[in-house]
Amino acid sequence: MSDTCHPDDEPSREYEVGYGKPPRHSQFQKGQSGNPRGRKKGTRGLKTILGEEIGTRYTTRINGEPTTGTKQELMFRALATRAAHGDIKAAAILIPLLINLFGPEDLGLSGRRLSAQDQALLEAMLSGRTPEAGKSDGPSDAGDVPDHPDASAPGDEDGSTRT
Repeated sequence: MSDTCHPDDEPSREYEVGYGKPPRHSQFQKGQSGNPRGRKKGTRGLKTILGEEIGTRYTTRINGEPTTGTKQELMFRALATRAAHGDIKAAAILIPLLINLFGPEDLGLSGRRLSAQDQALLEAMLSGRTPEAGKSDGPSDAGDVPDHPDASAPGDEDGSTRT
């Protein structure tokens, strides 16, 4: 007899082959990775490449004179200039970016306060109760327009309605 061990000689264990359970002979051997060569050293990811590229110095002309800065600085300068000149798309990009980076406190937006009526309405909504209808000076929740001395009722000029 030989001393070598064959897979057929081992006592068979109960092992069901199926989804996520490959046959034992095709599984990775212990101590061996599924990607033995792995990622090559020195390969760079997209984030690294982009970070290096926008960090490089660049010279461009602004108002006829050369201006040097990183590409990132020059991009934001151009975006801010376009937004300041009324470019809506540039402003739509720049404003959310500023709020995300600096927050409303740094932009001076926290100094605004709600009126007493708006504050009461906000507190009522946050507490889950509805504001009382008799205490409101403004339009009601149904979208009615407040009464105005010059406004006439819908219908004829004399205020009557037709049926």
